[in-house]
Amino acid sequence: MKRLVATALVFALLASSPAALADSAKPVVKADTKEAFDAIAASVRKDMDGDGRYAYVKPDERQKIEAGLVEIGALFDANGAVERMDKATKIKLFNAQEQVNAILTLRDRDRLICERGAATGSRIVSTTCRTYGELEAQRQASSKLMLEHAVTPCNAPSCEGK
Repeated sequence: MKRLVATALVFALLASSPAALADSAKPVVKADTKEAFDAIAASVRKDMDGDGRYAYVKPDERQKIEAGLVEIGALFDANGAVERMDKATKIKLFNAQEQVNAILTLRDRDRLICERGAATGSRIVSTTCRTYGELEAQRQASSKLMLEHAVTPCNAPSCEGK
């Protein structure tokens, strides 16, 4: 009986995993009308500032995102809705949305990254999962610490006259 319950639990977890992955990989920029796109674009721009969801977008990627949002906005300005677009315009819209979504998905601070390996001083392999935001914050803190404690000609003992 216990084996049957355990097997059922495993199958339930496996069945729910693709649904959870599908929700996390859901495109951010996808709209059918100009009004819906304007709301999404404003939200994306807001989330790229400060401590927003996309705060870790790099400056060159930010320019690509902005160019994509402008292009999508122009397509909606000209047509109003996807249903009024011809096939060539729909392809342009799709490609612009995919480019923006690819960058936003990569730099999403809530994206989960899992690594499998042994901890320092151990041979036991385990899986560790952290968000992209946690990893970037740790990387930035480490970089800042290294810069603060770096020996340069100005703070070396020979510079202080010792």
